[in-house]
Amino acid sequence: MTDASPIRAQLPGTPRSLVDECQDELIAGLMDYVSQPAVSATGEGFPAATDRALEEVKRAGLTPTVLVGDGRPLVVGHRAGPAGAPHVLIYGHYDVQPTGPRELWDSDPFAPVVRDGRIWGRGTGDNKGQHYAHLQALRLFDEHVGALPCSVTVVLDGEEEIGSPSLAGILRAHPERFDCDLVVWSDRSVHESGEWCVSHGVRGMLRLRLRATGAGRPLHSGNFGNVAPNPAWQLVQALAGLKGPDGRVLVEGFEDGREPLSDTDRAAFTALPLDLPQVLGDIGLTEMDPAFNGLSFYERLADRPTLTINGITTGDVDRTIIPDTAEAGVDIRLTAGQDPRAVFERVAAHLRTHAPEVTVTMAGGVPASRTPIDNPYTPRVARAISRVTGRDPLLIPAYGGTLPDWIFTGILGVPSIGLPLANADQANHAPNENLRVDYFLDATAICMELLLELGD
Repeated sequence: MTDASPIRAQLPGTPRSLVDECQDELIAGLMDYVSQPAVSATGEGFPAATDRALEEVKRAGLTPTVLVGDGRPLVVGHRAGPAGAPHVLIYGHYDVQPTGPRELWDSDPFAPVVRDGRIWGRGTGDNKGQHYAHLQALRLFDEHVGALPCSVTVVLDGEEEIGSPSLAGILRAHPERFDCDLVVWSDRSVHESGEWCVSHGVRGMLRLRLRATGAGRPLHSGNFGNVAPNPAWQLVQALAGLKGPDGRVLVEGFEDGREPLSDTDRAAFTALPLDLPQVLGDIGLTEMDPAFNGLSFYERLADRPTLTINGITTGDVDRTIIPDTAEAGVDIRLTAGQDPRAVFERVAAHLRTHAPEVTVTMAGGVPASRTPIDNPYTPRVARAISRVTGRDPLLIPAYGGTLPDWIFTGILGVPSIGLPLANADQANHAPNENLRVDYFLDATAICMELLLELGD
């Protein structure tokens, strides 16, 4: 065991007061960081985006390294703490989503502005603002003490928004760099109620592409209707065949391997606040999907895999044609225990039997990941939050979206805990992405307190 009290004593104030003293500098620094485009899907802003992330790692007092796999580089920073102190790996990503139609933004996505108590711009919440809070916490320790309470490795992914295809390979190739006791990732949002939370995993994901082909070119529907097969019909019938009229998935063995929620996880979900009418009202609905009647809100998001049609591309709504191709994107959110490749094979077998004219390919897949709530580090993360906010955070089991968390629990074999630092209405992946200033400032103080808690 180590004792972080000497480092806490050397600070010229509490983490909260230190953040308050330099809040204008912190806000200006984040806005400058966000102004650098970093769209991994298109390459916009690269390689300058990597250089910019590397600069921030250096400013935080870490020894920087750039590791390159088959895609966008991984930016890594490391600094040793006292002998015997835990080693925490902090994960974030410096790449961002494409902006989408610029006319839907109220301001330029890469010229961030402060308005109504929020910083507006692409990447503010997802994920630059969140890992920037960690980096600024490290910088404040460096400037005021010249040391850290524990050993830290920061990993900034350049490909999270495209599935982190290089991350696992890089970590396997450099195991000595990532030998840690704990991973803390800051992504996603605080709880929908606005309460701070500690998260314990994510669902996995399998992405599919379904495709049907017809004639060698689009055809006149009057001249070739009833003569030429229509790939659009073939595709929609194949999609309809994946689910029954009651909404249940018809793929044999679709849920095989699923590990049911533990009693601890069920109790944690039961303890979470939930205003279901408000949650549904915020997205323009009045009821949940009737296909899963009998399951609670959180059971739907944590205890069952999903099957979602993301989009269909075919033909032209303004021309009377028989399309020559039809394609659909489908995603399946996986629960703990499910293997993406095995689920893909089951879907492919179903389509070979019921829609042989449609081809299916696997566009990507990552497993789900769970860390037990009763691990020894969650109380420390919770104390860090309560020291700044004065409130105990909510403890949330694995549910929701997908991150490369399986790499940490599966490859590194360590607990991996989520510390979301962005507001629930951050509009990540959408126009007018934003980060509340008060959350960002609290987050920076929380990140300082976390390092002190880990060092005790």
